[in-house]
Formats: sequence, structure tokens, C-alpha cells
Amino acid sequence: MKKSEWIDAFESIQGRKPTPQEFQEAMERQEFVDEVDTHCPKCKMDNPTGSPFCPNCGTKMDGSVNRVLDSAAGITGSIADKINAFTGGDGQVELKMRDLFSQAFKSHTRSEAESIFACGSANTTPLPEDISKEWPKPWYFVRVFGVLALTTIALYLMYVNFNNYNAFPGLIFVSSLAGAIPVLFFYFECNSPRNIDIMSVIEIFFLGGVLSLLLTLIIGTIFPGGTGELIPSMITGLVEEVGKVLATAYFIQKFKDKRYILNGLLIGGAVGAGFAVFETAGYVFQSALIPFNYEGVTTFLFNPNPTSPLSTAIFRGMLAFGGHVAWAAVTGAGLMMALKNQKVFSWNAIWSGESFRFLILVIVLHGLWDMDFVSLPVDNQGNLIATVEQISQAEMIKYIQYGSLAILVWIIILVIINRGLKEINAITKESNTLRLNERGQ
Repeated sequence: MKKSEWIDAFESIQGRKPTPQEFQEAMERQEFVDEVDTHCPKCKMDNPTGSPFCPNCGTKMDGSVNRVLDSAAGITGSIADKINAFTGGDGQVELKMRDLFSQAFKSHTRSEAESIFACGSANTTPLPEDISKEWPKPWYFVRVFGVLALTTIALYLMYVNFNNYNAFPGLIFVSSLAGAIPVLFFYFECNSPRNIDIMSVIEIFFLGGVLSLLLTLIIGTIFPGGTGELIPSMITGLVEEVGKVLATAYFIQKFKDKRYILNGLLIGGAVGAGFAVFETAGYVFQSALIPFNYEGVTTFLFNPNPTSPLSTAIFRGMLAFGGHVAWAAVTGAGLMMALKNQKVFSWNAIWSGESFRFLILVIVLHGLWDMDFVSLPVDNQGNLIATVEQISQAEMIKYIQYGSLAILVWIIILVIINRGLKEINAITKESNTLRLNERGQ
């Protein structure tokens, strides 16, 4: 008798379900045979040996890992659907994160890498009906991170082991690149229309980064913000995100033939990457300076100890993927969605429709990022008097804060990629319909 049959028989006779003790005793008396599925819950391959792990893919046979992943995917999908609805999207969001990163750590040839950059010209840009409608599978961005990380380590060794101060400027700049540039390459690989070349991306990175910083400084003189408290943090988010979206809008109106949602993600991401790199380089440089007071005049001296600047570079580099390079990409894509509805470029599009909604989202995320949810005690002179335990707890909460906000902004980016692919599908159908009508005539 099978387990399910024994349970049905027990319930029909006793009029109730068996207790755990009755079930265990019946199993020991071998009144039924326990039904065990020998097929892997993930790859469905048979596992006749009874191993707790699938011999093919290594998944636990009891499906516990899958249940955790499915639960996490369900929560992520629910958040994505709400964000999609808030920003004007229709239907359920399909997030294929496994597909998105399936090629990241696999081996690839040099010719595959070269083909990634063979795009953006009249000869290499695909027709609308030929654009890939599948979820992108970027991988080169991981190599970019590896190269920048190795270069940073090499410059650090030159600076520390050989006391070569000439390596310090390079250490500042390359370590600042290590966080934002790989994300920019990720956007470049996700740009399925393949209608923007790498030289245009580099142009937007440098000029857009500087322009967005300049606009931020100008707006900041009118609306000075800050960090820590709610209102100053939100003002800072408002000022910096408006500065970046204005710079992004300038390049979008400049590239009149780049009107896909994924184009906006890339253009905004390039502006945000430039902003992040230049800002991080400034913070790294500042951390290498120490104030020195001489006869009532405060000046700054260079501190050759690399601990502070390097820790600043590592900390900001690790957080870059959830900061400016992500926020600007979101507003760039939102602006492109608004322009789709208006057909032609208009500066007013920034403050309308999807663009305005995504901008509000990003401003709030940025403001929350700059806030201090835990205030440490200070004395009357403003000196910190917190204990080591209080500082450790505050740092842990700060890391949780950054991690949660980074995850949230990347859910938004996945929503945008999903809408970008839906847009390509719609354009392909429209193009095919027009071609059929032309043939019919």
C-alpha cells in the first residue's frame, strides 16, 4: 500500500487525520511504502542511487533550495509588478535573472568579445525586425571588472611596496573606475538594438559626467542640500538627479535616431557612470588629505598612508552599482518612455509621464541612501562620543540600508529591461505588418 492510500484508508475509518506518532508507528510496521520521487526537482534527471544531491546539477533532492529561490523570486516579482504598475507599465513583469547572468562566468573567445563592439554603424545596426527579442546575456562586463581590479592591485603594490608616489594618481582614478565602468559595460551589452557604438558611450561618459556635475553644482547653489537628516538628504537627491537627467536629456536629443528604451538605459547609465567616477575620485583624493593648522590658518597636507584612500575607493566602488550609475540609467530609460508617447523630443518630457514617475522614484531612493537611520551621540562641541559597539551597530545598519536600496533599484532596472524587450517585440510586429501590407499592395 502506498502512503497516500494508507492515509485515505485511515481517514475513512477513523474520521480524522493520523497523528505524527500514529504515522511513524505505521511506517515502522511497514503498513505502507513511502513514495520517493527519484527525479531532480530542477533538471528532472533520474537519481536512482538515492543520493541527497542530484548527480547531474547538484541540486538538493528535497527541493529545499528551490523553495527558497522560488520564494525569493516570488517576492521580487511582486515588487517588480508594483513598480511596473506605478510607472505606467501593463501586465505582469517577466524577470529572467538566470538567463541574464547565465554567460557571465563561462569561457568566451576573443572573436565573441570583438562582436560585442561591432555595433552602432550603418552596416552593423540590425533592422527593427532583426533585433534580438530574447533576454540579453551579458558577460564581458565581468572581464572589465577583473581588468580594473587587477590594475588597482598592481598600482597599490607599486605605491606601497616601492614607495612610488607617481602611482597614486593612477590608483585614485583606476580604483574609481572599478565600480561604475563594469556596470556601464553591462548596459552596453544589454542594449539589444545595438545602435550605439562604444565611442559614443565614451563621449557620453566623459562629457555627460562633467556636464551633470556642473549642473548639480549650479542647482546646488540655489537648493543647498546635505546628508544625514531627511530633508537635506532628499534635497541632495533632488539636485543631483535633476542635474543628471538634464545631462542625459541633452544627449538623447543629440542622438535623434536613438529612441529605444534600452538606449535610454545606456545613455543615462553612461552619464551616471561619469558622475560616479569623477565624484569617487574626488572623495578618494580628499581622504588622502589631513588638515593642518599653522598660525590660525588651516591648510591640507598629503598623507602618504594608503589605508584611508584605498578603503574609500573600495567602499564607494562596491556601492557604485547601486548608486549614480543605476539611478541615472533609470531616469534615462524613463525619459525615453515619455518621448515615445510624444514622438518628438521635448524638454517638457522630463516632467511628464513615465519620466517623472521614475525620476520621483530615483530621488526618493537617493535621499534614503544619504540618510542616517541611526544617529550617533556627540558632545556639545560636535565630537563623536559613541562607543565601539554603537559605531559597529550603526555601520551594520548602514550596510543593510545600502544593500536593500541597491537591490530595489536593480529590480527597477530589470523592470525596465523587460519593458524594453516588450517594446522591441511590438516594433517588430508593427514592422512585419507593414511589410506584409506592402507586399499585398
